[in-house]
Amino acid sequence: MLVDILGAVVEILGATVGESKAEERKERDAFAEGRVVFFEGCVTGARPYCRPTAEFLQASVGALAISPLRAANVRARYLPSDLVLVEVRKRRDGDPKTVEKNWTVFECRDGRDVVLIGCASGNAGYVRRALRFEGA
Repeated sequence: MLVDILGAVVEILGATVGESKAEERKERDAFAEGRVVFFEGCVTGARPYCRPTAEFLQASVGALAISPLRAANVRARYLPSDLVLVEVRKRRDGDPKTVEKNWTVFECRDGRDVVLIGCASGNAGYVRRALRFEGA
């Protein structure tokens, strides 16, 4: 009986992992084809494009926006494409609480203003390509 239960749990977990890998692959393919991908993230620091809460980032080749919803162009605020990347790092204790503990942080400058872009490490590649931080 215990072996049957463990077998069922392993099957369910395997199917879930397989589904999430397939979803990740579909998302990468969509981005490569020029479509927008959405993921949880935040932008803090200089106004007007930052928001005080973690929301969704929408990335496409050459553009990154923050939106309260996981839908294209719904109240999206696009970040300037000329942000200067200072550092890519993990979250620090002094970072705003909207940046989750295990996220990757892109510390940027907009003139004199500091802008932090935070997202899960698995989505950091979308931020890099959207803002053309390829070599970072």
